[in-house]
Amino acid sequence: MRKDDYTILVIDDEEITRATLAALLERPNYRVEMAEDGIQGLEIAMKVKPDVILLDVMMPRMNGYDVCKHIRENPEIREVPIIMITALDDHDAKLNGLMAGADDFLAKPFDSLELKIRLHTLRHVDRYRHLVEEREKLNLTLDELSEKNRQLSTLSRQVLEAQE
Repeated sequence: MRKDDYTILVIDDEEITRATLAALLERPNYRVEMAEDGIQGLEIAMKVKPDVILLDVMMPRMNGYDVCKHIRENPEIREVPIIMITALDDHDAKLNGLMAGADDFLAKPFDSLELKIRLHTLRHVDRYRHLVEEREKLNLTLDELSEKNRQLSTLSRQVLEAQE
């Protein structure tokens, strides 16, 4: 996998939906992984650490809300953006998804342009989040370096005083 590849995990029990998404997301820098249910999706998510997850709400064995909650509870993958895909176009379904930790929603049948725009937006938001995290780490390192320099200056002054 190249450094600029973007991994998308699709978790959906409907084969036609997985095939449609695979076709829509076919791009040179996209790698699409597929899972047939929530349990398999969690296993694949832990293995590949995707950049985004497209998650169906209504699935057997484990519904999308529960999958979303499991992802948010796992420190290794909790930050992965999740777009819930649902045929349920009601207020309660969206609230349940948001409470479970979803970042966005896409209604079935979905519009290919809308899907691409949402992925593009999430990718930029995720990149910004990573930049903020890196800036925070850099600031902490600079603070530590400044403290070490202060300590070194104090020790140098003490050594000079002792030599005098």
